[in-house]
Amino acid sequence: MFRKFAAATAISFTIALPVQAEQFAVQLDASYGGASANLMEALKVSEIEAFSEDNAHYVVLDAPNEAYVEAFILAIGREAVGLNALEANWSNPSMQHLSIAQRLGFFRAIACEFCSS
Repeated sequence: MFRKFAAATAISFTIALPVQAEQFAVQLDASYGGASANLMEALKVSEIEAFSEDNAHYVVLDAPNEAYVEAFILAIGREAVGLNALEANWSNPSMQHLSIAQRLGFFRAIACEFCSS
């Protein structure tokens, strides 16, 4: 009886606990003009910033994992050129004092099965 209760409790905690988001920077094939709030909410993704630097276009996202990022990229009709995890919180006010070129140093390239290159 205790085992059944413990298993049920563990499952309920797994379902009830919120998923912790990670930050990703996606290099896109073209500039990005934003997505609807409904799409972002449905995909559990939030946009932190979109920018272009040295003819490369990026969007920085909070997402539970890479699968959510992939769904988002497919939904907005863009091609991902590269995927990066962020080594520092892009939203942190101390990051805002750095130039975009300096903040790019916090990108860590990760394997991207849905990227075009």
